[in-house]
Amino acid sequence: MKKLSINLLQAELIPEQPLWTLKRVASLWAVTFILMFVWMIYSEYQLSQLTNDFNAVNQQQQNNETLLADLELQVRQNKADPLLQEKLATAKLLLVNKKALHKQLTDSSTTYAVGFSVAMTELSELHHRDVSLQKVTMNSENMTFSGIARKPEAVPAWLAAFDKATFLSGQSFKHFSLSEKENENEDVVTQFTVSSHNKPEKSGGS
Repeated sequence: MKKLSINLLQAELIPEQPLWTLKRVASLWAVTFILMFVWMIYSEYQLSQLTNDFNAVNQQQQNNETLLADLELQVRQNKADPLLQEKLATAKLLLVNKKALHKQLTDSSTTYAVGFSVAMTELSELHHRDVSLQKVTMNSENMTFSGIARKPEAVPAWLAAFDKATFLSGQSFKHFSLSEKENENEDVVTQFTVSSHNKPEKSGGS
Protein backbone atom coordinates (compact mmCIF):
# COMPACT_ATOMS: atom_id res chain seq x y z
CA MET A 1 0.00 0.00 0.00
CA LYS A 2 1.39 3.31 -1.11
CA LYS A 3 1.87 6.16 1.33
CA LEU A 4 0.65 9.45 0.26
CA SER A 5 2.63 12.57 1.34
CA ILE A 6 1.20 16.02 1.31
CA ASN A 7 3.48 19.13 1.41
CA LEU A 8 1.76 21.59 3.54
CA LEU A 9 4.61 24.17 3.25
CA GLN A 10 3.54 26.59 0.60
CA ALA A 11 5.95 29.03 -1.08
CA GLU A 12 4.14 32.06 0.22
CA LEU A 13 4.60 30.70 3.72
CA ILE A 14 8.44 30.72 3.41
CA PRO A 15 9.83 33.97 4.90
CA GLU A 16 11.84 36.17 2.51
CA GLN A 17 15.53 36.70 3.23
CA PRO A 18 16.36 40.38 3.98
CA LEU A 19 18.46 42.20 1.31
CA TRP A 20 20.93 43.67 3.80
CA THR A 21 22.16 41.00 5.97
CA LEU A 22 24.79 41.47 8.63
CA LYS A 23 27.27 39.52 6.56
CA ARG A 24 26.68 41.65 3.48
CA VAL A 25 26.96 44.89 5.41
CA ALA A 26 30.22 43.74 6.97
CA SER A 27 31.61 42.80 3.54
CA LEU A 28 30.62 46.16 2.10
CA TRP A 29 32.30 48.00 4.95
CA ALA A 30 35.45 45.94 4.51
CA VAL A 31 35.65 46.69 0.77
CA THR A 32 34.98 50.41 1.41
CA PHE A 33 37.71 50.49 4.05
CA ILE A 34 40.22 48.85 1.70
CA LEU A 35 39.40 51.32 -1.12
CA MET A 36 39.71 54.30 1.22
CA PHE A 37 43.02 52.99 2.54
CA VAL A 38 44.41 52.56 -1.00
CA TRP A 39 43.16 56.05 -1.94
CA MET A 40 44.81 57.56 1.14
CA ILE A 41 48.17 55.93 0.32
CA TYR A 42 47.95 57.15 -3.30
CA SER A 43 47.07 60.69 -2.18
CA GLU A 44 50.00 60.78 0.23
CA TYR A 45 52.32 59.64 -2.57
CA GLN A 46 51.07 62.37 -4.90
CA LEU A 47 51.40 64.95 -2.12
CA SER A 48 54.98 63.83 -1.50
CA GLN A 49 55.84 64.15 -5.21
CA LEU A 50 54.31 67.63 -5.45
CA THR A 51 56.17 68.70 -2.32
CA ASN A 52 59.49 67.52 -3.76
CA ASP A 53 58.83 69.31 -7.06
CA PHE A 54 57.91 72.51 -5.24
CA ASN A 55 61.05 72.36 -3.13
CA ALA A 56 63.22 71.80 -6.23
CA VAL A 57 61.64 74.73 -8.09
CA ASN A 58 61.93 76.93 -5.03
CA GLN A 59 65.62 76.04 -4.65
CA GLN A 60 66.26 76.77 -8.34
CA GLN A 61 64.56 80.14 -8.00
CA GLN A 62 66.70 81.00 -4.98
CA ASN A 63 69.83 80.01 -6.92
CA ASN A 64 68.80 82.19 -9.84
CA GLU A 65 68.14 85.14 -7.57
CA THR A 66 71.57 84.68 -5.96
CA LEU A 67 73.26 84.49 -9.36
CA LEU A 68 71.43 87.58 -10.55
CA ALA A 69 72.50 89.51 -7.48
CA ASP A 70 76.13 88.46 -8.01
CA LEU A 71 76.03 89.52 -11.67
CA GLU A 72 74.51 92.88 -10.80
CA LEU A 73 77.24 93.41 -8.22
CA GLN A 74 79.93 92.54 -10.78
CA VAL A 75 78.42 94.97 -13.28
CA ARG A 76 78.40 97.75 -10.70
CA GLN A 77 81.98 97.00 -9.73
CA ASN A 78 83.23 96.44 -13.29
CA LYS A 79 85.90 98.91 -14.38
CA ALA A 80 87.54 99.17 -17.78
CA ASP A 81 90.98 97.61 -18.01
CA PRO A 82 93.62 100.36 -18.43
CA LEU A 83 95.40 98.22 -21.02
CA LEU A 84 92.21 97.94 -23.06
CA GLN A 85 91.66 101.68 -22.77
CA GLU A 86 95.17 102.28 -24.08
CA LYS A 87 94.62 99.90 -27.01
CA LEU A 88 91.35 101.65 -27.82
CA ALA A 89 93.04 105.05 -27.83
CA THR A 90 95.79 103.70 -30.11
CA ALA A 91 93.22 102.22 -32.48
CA LYS A 92 91.37 105.54 -32.64
CA LEU A 93 94.63 107.38 -33.39
CA LEU A 94 95.51 104.92 -36.17
CA LEU A 95 92.04 105.36 -37.66
CA VAL A 96 92.44 109.15 -37.71
CA ASN A 97 95.86 108.81 -39.38
CA LYS A 98 94.51 106.40 -42.00
CA LYS A 99 91.65 108.76 -42.82
CA ALA A 100 94.11 111.62 -43.27
CA LEU A 101 96.34 109.45 -45.47
CA HIS A 102 93.37 108.34 -47.55
CA LYS A 103 92.36 111.97 -48.05
CA GLN A 104 95.84 112.85 -49.26
CA LEU A 105 95.98 109.86 -51.60
CA THR A 106 92.61 110.65 -53.15
CA ASP A 107 93.34 114.36 -53.62
CA SER A 108 93.70 114.88 -57.38
CA SER A 109 95.99 117.89 -56.90
CA THR A 110 98.58 115.76 -55.11
CA THR A 111 98.16 112.44 -56.89
CA TYR A 112 98.43 113.65 -60.49
CA ALA A 113 102.23 113.49 -60.61
CA VAL A 114 102.23 110.08 -58.94
CA GLY A 115 99.56 108.85 -61.35
CA PHE A 116 101.55 110.05 -64.36
CA SER A 117 104.61 108.20 -63.12
CA VAL A 118 102.60 105.01 -62.56
CA ALA A 119 100.98 105.32 -66.00
CA MET A 120 104.35 105.70 -67.74
CA THR A 121 105.67 102.65 -65.88
CA GLU A 122 102.67 100.58 -66.91
CA LEU A 123 102.94 101.76 -70.53
CA SER A 124 106.52 100.55 -70.53
CA GLU A 125 105.47 97.16 -69.14
CA LEU A 126 102.64 96.85 -71.70
CA HIS A 127 104.85 97.57 -74.68
CA HIS A 128 103.61 96.02 -77.95
CA ARG A 129 106.16 95.08 -80.59
CA ASP A 130 103.98 96.43 -83.44
CA VAL A 131 103.13 99.72 -81.68
CA SER A 132 105.46 102.69 -81.35
CA LEU A 133 104.16 105.32 -78.92
CA GLN A 134 105.33 108.82 -79.90
CA LYS A 135 103.34 111.21 -77.72
CA VAL A 136 101.54 111.00 -74.37
CA THR A 137 99.30 113.81 -73.18
CA MET A 138 97.91 113.41 -69.69
CA ASN A 139 96.21 115.63 -67.12
CA SER A 140 93.52 115.23 -64.49
CA GLU A 141 90.75 115.26 -67.13
CA ASN A 142 92.23 113.79 -70.30
CA MET A 143 94.54 111.05 -71.46
CA THR A 144 95.76 110.96 -75.09
CA PHE A 145 98.16 108.58 -76.82
CA SER A 146 99.60 109.09 -80.31
CA GLY A 147 101.96 106.94 -82.34
CA ILE A 148 102.36 104.55 -85.24
CA ALA A 149 101.65 100.83 -85.68
CA ARG A 150 102.87 98.32 -88.22
CA LYS A 151 99.31 97.08 -88.75
CA PRO A 152 95.91 98.51 -87.71
CA GLU A 153 94.80 95.55 -85.58
CA ALA A 154 97.82 96.01 -83.31
CA VAL A 155 96.33 99.17 -81.74
CA PRO A 156 93.15 97.53 -80.33
CA ALA A 157 95.23 94.60 -79.08
CA TRP A 158 97.57 97.02 -77.32
CA LEU A 159 94.65 98.90 -75.70
CA ALA A 160 93.03 95.63 -74.58
CA ALA A 161 96.13 94.88 -72.51
CA PHE A 162 95.29 97.93 -70.33
CA ASP A 163 92.86 95.73 -68.37
CA LYS A 164 95.87 94.01 -66.79
CA ALA A 165 97.22 97.33 -65.50
CA THR A 166 96.35 99.20 -62.31
CA PHE A 167 96.25 102.90 -63.16
CA LEU A 168 95.27 102.44 -66.81
CA SER A 169 92.60 99.81 -66.12
CA GLY A 170 89.08 101.05 -66.71
CA GLN A 171 90.05 104.04 -68.86
CA SER A 172 87.39 104.87 -71.44
CA PHE A 173 88.73 106.14 -74.77
CA LYS A 174 86.04 108.07 -76.64
CA HIS A 175 88.18 109.19 -79.57
CA PHE A 176 89.96 106.73 -81.83
CA SER A 177 91.49 107.53 -85.20
CA LEU A 178 93.64 105.56 -87.64
CA SER A 179 95.34 106.73 -90.82
CA GLU A 180 97.93 105.24 -93.15
CA LYS A 181 101.18 106.91 -94.20
CA GLU A 182 104.56 105.99 -95.54
CA ASN A 183 107.63 106.07 -93.35
CA GLU A 184 111.21 106.84 -94.33
CA ASN A 185 111.64 103.30 -95.69
CA GLU A 186 108.56 103.81 -97.87
CA ASP A 187 106.69 101.20 -95.83
CA VAL A 188 103.01 101.84 -95.18
CA VAL A 189 102.31 102.22 -91.45
CA THR A 190 99.23 103.14 -89.43
CA GLN A 191 99.20 106.41 -87.52
CA PHE A 192 96.81 106.37 -84.55
CA THR A 193 95.45 108.67 -81.86
CA VAL A 194 93.32 107.59 -78.91
CA SER A 195 91.91 109.94 -76.31
CA SER A 196 89.56 109.86 -73.38
CA HIS A 197 87.93 113.05 -74.75
CA ASN A 198 85.79 113.18 -77.85
CA LYS A 199 88.44 115.39 -79.42
CA PRO A 200 92.08 115.03 -78.34
CA GLU A 201 93.75 118.09 -76.89
CA LYS A 202 96.59 119.56 -78.93
CA SER A 203 98.59 120.69 -75.95
CA GLY A 204 99.72 118.95 -72.82
CA GLY A 205 102.65 117.50 -70.94
CA SER A 206 104.29 114.25 -72.03
